[in-house]
Amino acid sequence: MNHCIVALCLLACAARLPADEAAELKPKNAKLEERVDKLERKLGIVHDLEEKGESEPEAAPHNSHLFEHVFEGGSASVDLHMVGQFAAGYSSVKDRFTERLSAGGHDPKRRGFNLQQLELGFSGAIEPHLSLDAFVVFTLEGVELEEIFIKSLSLPAGLQLEGGYMLTEFGWNNPRHPHEWTWLDQPVINSRVLGPDGTRALGLRLGWLTPLPWFSELHFGMQMADDESATSFLGGGHLHGDEGSAESPGGFARVERDTESFNEFLYLLRWHNRAIVGEYTLDIGISGLLGPNATGESARTWLAGGDYLLKWRPSPETEQPFLALQGEFMYRCYQANAGTLSGDPNDPLDDIALAPTVLGDWGGYMQVLVAPVEKWAFGLRVDFADAFREGEVPHQADSQRDRRFRLSPVIQWSCCDFARMRLQYNFDHMQHLRDSTAHGLWLGIELFIGGHKH
Repeated sequence: MNHCIVALCLLACAARLPADEAAELKPKNAKLEERVDKLERKLGIVHDLEEKGESEPEAAPHNSHLFEHVFEGGSASVDLHMVGQFAAGYSSVKDRFTERLSAGGHDPKRRGFNLQQLELGFSGAIEPHLSLDAFVVFTLEGVELEEIFIKSLSLPAGLQLEGGYMLTEFGWNNPRHPHEWTWLDQPVINSRVLGPDGTRALGLRLGWLTPLPWFSELHFGMQMADDESATSFLGGGHLHGDEGSAESPGGFARVERDTESFNEFLYLLRWHNRAIVGEYTLDIGISGLLGPNATGESARTWLAGGDYLLKWRPSPETEQPFLALQGEFMYRCYQANAGTLSGDPNDPLDDIALAPTVLGDWGGYMQVLVAPVEKWAFGLRVDFADAFREGEVPHQADSQRDRRFRLSPVIQWSCCDFARMRLQYNFDHMQHLRDSTAHGLWLGIELFIGGHKH
């Protein structure tokens, strides 16, 4: 109906014009009608789906654009989404200890009720050239920009360039947002090595889809090393919410460094492979990260990691049933320069001189998740972390370097594609607390609004 009205109006206007002007209008009218046709087809699809109570097909995620403007060489579109994550539960240790026990920035860590985060996401594309993604997170502590980056869509030879403020593509868990995790909290080794909120910074990342016969992608990255989240490098205190912390891992004092050469940047290399054989999909990744740390002008840190995901899904038509085995392992080599461990600020003689040393930290997690029936999944995750090659400060007393073990079973119920509930129990064994064991039980609820699914 709208199309007919537009066409009649155009014809009426053309009939009242001189012949030469009407001739000039014909190609313009044709272009306008073509744009109207495209928009009406799109709106018609959405209207039909709404009447049936269905969501738009997963195979065409760009059909869920809320706004679109059509150009002669492509289109610009915007997707909006909102994700709310809430948790409630109990821990056998007091809140002031849970902050260090559950060091992830969005982990549930208070007895009672927790707002893990509210995320607003904006994804847009100027097809077929560029896309822009931005994510803003709200917590009770304030508002923070999680990511904003531009991505190319049409580079040749399997190349893709990303630039902006983004999570570092190290390992499996770090580049993913909390609502993309299966468990309610961040793995212990991620909080320890990559920081409470995940390592992220301004920079560039180049991806290359190699011509190998299976999916094989290389990532090369260069980012600033002084972002607050880069706790193994030039970032701030390594405890989330501990604004008074000015120490690096191992108790070494931080030394301010300027970006004066290419040695002050963070460099990433990641190789991700995927093979599909029948009902099985196997992902294997290897990651490396190198950059300066905050203990001195020549101090460096390098991280190495490996991750895997083996998934069995008998039917490609449905998401469930499935069985997934996953694991991730990391090692950190922290070259610390000579420094001073500050004691009583009113007593300079209470300071301790620290000799140069190399701190080593390692750990990982292994998890299994099985979904035997629709909407339900059951999982078990095992975390472990430890430290060696220490200097003057014993790692047994450091909550971010002591020996840790965590056992976490989880039950997940997804009532639909846009909401889920999870019940998780944590058994923790650690060295830095006098009572070396802790128990926690948490119930989490997630709600997704917009064109974004978990």
